[in-house]
Amino acid sequence: MDARETTFDVTLPDAAFISNFTLEIDGQLYPGQVQEKEAARQKYEKARQKGHTAGHIGTRPRDTNRFLVSIHVAALSEVTFTLHYNELLQRRRGTYEHTIYINPGQVVNNLLVEVTIQEFKPITHLHVPPLRKDILYNFQNNIWNTYAIVQRPSSTSAYIRYNPSVADQQRASLQGLSGLFIVEYDIDRNKDGGEILIVNGYFVHYFSPSGLQRMPRQIVFILDSSGSMTGTKIDQLKSAMKEILSNLNPDDSFNILQFADTNIEAAIIEGLRIFQKSNTTRTSSSLIIFLTDGEPTEGETDTSKILGNIDKENGASIPIFSLSFGEDADYHFLRKMSAQNNAFVRKIYEASDASLQLTGFYKEIAATLMANLTFHYLDDRVIENSITNVIYPSYFEGSELVISGQVTDNSINSLDYLIKGVGSDGPLEFKPSNNIVQKVGAEVVPSNFSEVTEKIWAYMSIKHMLIERLKTHNQTAKNLLTEKATQLAIKYNFVTPLTSMIVTKPEEDKVVDPNEDYEMNDSPHSVWDNALTGSLGLALAGRAPSYVDSDPHFIIRVKGLETSVCFDVMGTDGDVFNLVRDEISGIVVDATVAAATTRQRRGANHMQPRIDGASVDQGNQSNNETEVKVKTYLGSVLISGSRTMLEITPQQWKINGRVYKWKASQAVSSYKTKIVTDGTGKMIAIMFPHRITLLVVRHMRSKSQLRMGKIHFLGFYIVDDRGFSWHTHGLLGQFIYRRISLIKRKNIRGGKIRGKLKVEGNTRKSRKVVATLGKRLNLATNQHVSCWMVQKNGKRLLDGNYSDYIIRSKNVTISPRKFKRRRHVVH
Repeated sequence: MDARETTFDVTLPDAAFISNFTLEIDGQLYPGQVQEKEAARQKYEKARQKGHTAGHIGTRPRDTNRFLVSIHVAALSEVTFTLHYNELLQRRRGTYEHTIYINPGQVVNNLLVEVTIQEFKPITHLHVPPLRKDILYNFQNNIWNTYAIVQRPSSTSAYIRYNPSVADQQRASLQGLSGLFIVEYDIDRNKDGGEILIVNGYFVHYFSPSGLQRMPRQIVFILDSSGSMTGTKIDQLKSAMKEILSNLNPDDSFNILQFADTNIEAAIIEGLRIFQKSNTTRTSSSLIIFLTDGEPTEGETDTSKILGNIDKENGASIPIFSLSFGEDADYHFLRKMSAQNNAFVRKIYEASDASLQLTGFYKEIAATLMANLTFHYLDDRVIENSITNVIYPSYFEGSELVISGQVTDNSINSLDYLIKGVGSDGPLEFKPSNNIVQKVGAEVVPSNFSEVTEKIWAYMSIKHMLIERLKTHNQTAKNLLTEKATQLAIKYNFVTPLTSMIVTKPEEDKVVDPNEDYEMNDSPHSVWDNALTGSLGLALAGRAPSYVDSDPHFIIRVKGLETSVCFDVMGTDGDVFNLVRDEISGIVVDATVAAATTRQRRGANHMQPRIDGASVDQGNQSNNETEVKVKTYLGSVLISGSRTMLEITPQQWKINGRVYKWKASQAVSSYKTKIVTDGTGKMIAIMFPHRITLLVVRHMRSKSQLRMGKIHFLGFYIVDDRGFSWHTHGLLGQFIYRRISLIKRKNIRGGKIRGKLKVEGNTRKSRKVVATLGKRLNLATNQHVSCWMVQKNGKRLLDGNYSDYIIRSKNVTISPRKFKRRRHVVH
């Protein structure tokens, strides 16, 4: 019997991210892995061609509501799939709406839907309407789904159970039930700065004040009346416009522009110039609503040029909301135009309910309560570049603004902020009230609650990056946003427009437990040899981007400078320094300092320890005193990331607590990370996924050297840094995306060369630093390398002071974080 492919068409909310996909094949579980989209596709095709079972999830083009799940089933296999997704519910028209798409295609013996809602304020509205099709219709809010059972354990929680019997399903259709199961709800609101949830270093701020007066508005409707709109579509548009115009406020003004030749650029620019001629006030709000069923065919037809010309014309940043009517409209172009002009696009499907779709869209933006909002977080414990978005052109009645970010203090119990905006009566400000939510009732599952804010932050950060990626005209910025969004999606296991999820049954019979380290089937020699042909070979040639070794020296290769930069840092025995920290990839590297002390009698000076092994003169003490020489080294290295914790000392190394000896040759895998030793047992390569490779080198002393007070020590090398994000920091990590240039060079006394370096890039402030040209030993190659030596603990070369990188607690354990979302709906 031949292998066959089975396709499942899974319908999800368009704002949802798939977060887990598991295959159960003949009783064995195989979890999915999120990868960059093309890499996942190639892996799936490779498995399919071999006849092995494989599953792949990717977004279906032009249909943002559905995900295509393809499962290639081997002969005589039984396959079950489990799909998990996450969604941050958006408040629209005054309620949150959670939708589950039910369409099994047959009568199901046990059809069960369970929805659990847990909020932090009282639930004031809850409604479960009857199952309905995609087609909208007007129904009374008091009509309930008779098969849904609703329980209210408390004022802040609800439980909904939908379990229609076989007979109930057959009464609907011989093919069973098909439709949208919807739960609507809302919570209590006040006229204040909103609600803030802070857990485990992440915060989420929900802003939806009530009691504000509507702002007067000036609206320009730009409507397509071309030949393709004739018939049903133009009748539906007229019907919708009659209702929309009848609901305008007395203080509102409007214009209607028609364009019949699909000259989109001319129509938009004409609409923008209406605002330039009008006498708008600061306390009024302006917006454009643009509808078309086609693409540019007259005038300028190059969409990139149209976007550029509209951007130049729209100096006042008027929001342009787009309605993409039917399949022939250029949805991608309209989406980009609205994103670049502070608004959003909405699809209007050609169906009998198109008029209701149009009026439903308008109700979302029917009343502007505030304009030009900015959120200022004044607490210095808020990490500024972690905040998702702080500027909003409008706040509409019935909606909600959500901002998320990170804080440096996990014990924080207050957050100082200031929200500024303009309302109907002029400027408005909101300041903190008693709105910090940290503890909830016993009915909330603690593990869910402890992860909620982090996942919301990741979800919102990816969404924000995707929007910014859509808006930007700069290809370099677009590439960087693509990389950052992809890395974050992979870290949090999200299927996004940039990633896909792949799960493949291994060719061998053995099933690998994803929570267990296992010996790799690859030959250690072959893995190491393959690595040496690439980036590890560069490390052994002294070309690693940055490293710390010897006693120890920090040597950095940076963009813009041909010669490396080096510096030494003061340190004492037991200090733990952070070398690398990347919040996006989750990789953290810390190193503990170990000191070696030697003594000899010589009329000399008393010395103070220093991490570079040099001596600091403390003054002449006595000709008979014993000279104390203290050199410091890296005594241990702790590396964590991708659910892997690697602790390395010269005597042994551990992976997630499991102990390994420094054997001559071995290869171990932990989740997606490969750990390989070379053929001599002197080096360990740590190969994380997505082009991150680290190298730890072991330096062993002889017995005679140990008797003299010398110690075994380690060196740490960043070999391949391409997978680290822009936000990477630490003593070494901060230089990955930094630029350093030589702006001045001169000869000084003693034949030395002094240079002035300019430090730029991902640093808060560009600056200049003086350095001297010298040489340092690379123990990996036993060769000296030239470098610009910066004195005084890397002062001005480093962000802040060297002491900022000391981890105060020596008992630091770093574990990967997980998440849940705050609008917590489980089914």
